Amino acid sequence: MEATLDQAALRAPTLEQDQRDSAAFTGNSAPRSAPAITSRISVQKVCSVVRKFGKFKRNLVEEIGFGGMLKVQMLARLNLKFIAWLMERVESGKLKIDERILQIQYRDVQTVFGLPCGTRLICPDAPEPSEACVEFLCVSSSLSKGAHSLKAAEAYLLRDDISEDSSKVQIDCFKIAFVVFVVGHLLAPSTKYDYISIDFWAALSDTSRIKEFNWCRYVLEHLIRAVRKLKSDIRNRHKTIHLCWLPHFSAGHVFYLDNLDLGPLSKTQEDLPRISLFDYESVKKMTDRITNDVGGATSFAGANVRLLPFSIFIHTVYAITQ
Repeated sequence: MEATLDQAALRAPTLEQDQRDSAAFTGNSAPRSAPAITSRISVQKVCSVVRKFGKFKRNLVEEIGFGGMLKVQMLARLNLKFIAWLMERVESGKLKIDERILQIQYRDVQTVFGLPCGTRLICPDAPEPSEACVEFLCVSSSLSKGAHSLKAAEAYLLRDDISEDSSKVQIDCFKIAFVVFVVGHLLAPSTKYDYISIDFWAALSDTSRIKEFNWCRYVLEHLIRAVRKLKSDIRNRHKTIHLCWLPHFSAGHVFYLDNLDLGPLSKTQEDLPRISLFDYESVKKMTDRITNDVGGATSFAGANVRLLPFSIFIHTVYAITQ
């Protein structure tokens, strides 16, 4: 049986408990301060590179089904407390806010990011590398520390010689570099700076079939891993909690804010991907609108959920726990 938030709170510390302990301290002994929350924000890196793309490069990105990444908004800053608060409430793919349950499914990730949600699963087992994969490995090694380096992927994306006159191998390398770049900076960052563990080579071997893979499932699985890491850090009372997977949890905060009834601040239903609507100013206003102080702890549950069919997330299951 799955534990509720209240039951889990009896067994393990939470960020809110640490905040309350810190706020309520009046004695002479040293207080147990709430952990500091830090992150390496990479959304800016993606936006700064993508905005340099001309029409031809943008078309190449569209061809592999990653056009939604061209519409990501620049987020100069993110409310790290809000992100951590949300991540604490994810259990088995469900976002639990008090007595409300929002089930996050693969299609919801697609709605947010506009990623391919194909029928083929991404597995770490790599087939015989294609000519383009071999070329990308060689070029990456000459540019930086190999294919695992995000700097190498960025350098390839910004090459001036990628055009209509480029060879098929060069164009395929560009497509491979783009997937490596956005996965490493936004969709599923690793714990190491400027480094990515490429466990999706099988999906890159034939660039014409990249869109056939379920990238939404891949992102959601990495989200669940990030949540487990966060909860482990909180349970072990780390003084500093580094949200190394923060960028790809932007799917979570867009998913949550877009499901709330925020009156005039709510976004219109028609536009996809949803992340294209959430710029820094709108996210800040929406977050400020739902922020409350509850017994010395910060809560972000200050709005009702939009009921179906009004929610843009038509695959989301909304329920009230009994």
